[in-house]
Amino acid sequence: MNIRLILLIMVVVVFAAGCGAMSFISGGGITLEQAYDTKQVEIIQNTAAGTIPHNVTIKNNGTKPLVVDKGTLLKSKESQDLVIIEDKKINPNNNDTVQAYCIEPDQKAVPGTTLNPSGTASSQIKQIIDSSNPSDLQNATQSQMQIWIIVSKGDVDVYTGEAMAVVQNQKTKYYQLQEKLDIAKKNVMSRFNLTSEGIQNISFTAESDNSANTWISDFRQWFKNNLGI
Repeated sequence: MNIRLILLIMVVVVFAAGCGAMSFISGGGITLEQAYDTKQVEIIQNTAAGTIPHNVTIKNNGTKPLVVDKGTLLKSKESQDLVIIEDKKINPNNNDTVQAYCIEPDQKAVPGTTLNPSGTASSQIKQIIDSSNPSDLQNATQSQMQIWIIVSKGDVDVYTGEAMAVVQNQKTKYYQLQEKLDIAKKNVMSRFNLTSEGIQNISFTAESDNSANTWISDFRQWFKNNLGI
């Protein structure tokens, strides 16, 4: 291929990327954390303890579209913490429901509680989310168990909090939930090449991204929300 043609294509791609990024930054949408920091959003826990996955209502009270990213962590002092498991774009002065998995097995969900965004889940938890099927209760439950294994360092107490509520909600037995957790632990160890000791050192939150990674993430998000790519 002609070298000039290659250079021309590269210039067009770079120009398009720059325009796309600027469009995203200036008006394509704002993130959940940006909206929360400027008091333009309400995030409310909908479902009761033991639900898999949970449902969360997000109200966009701002003037720009709200970009909700899969993997965003939600925290609360009164209720359990959650991780969002789907991408959504919510129009201004509108609301929508997003699905989320529980992060804290020892803390029960409290419907009506206000949540706030607090960082991003680790790459391991994102992989679990990506391969899960929230519409299939059995599959979603196993994904939930794997997330609990990572967060609890492999030691989940089935007699407390959300874990106990799952037993009651699914009308199962405590020993059956423990069996599912044992399977989940083996799956996590195999999937991420971990030993029992290795699970102790794995984090459930993402490390801070550098500015380049953040720009790339914003650029990808703009393409996803505006072009459907």
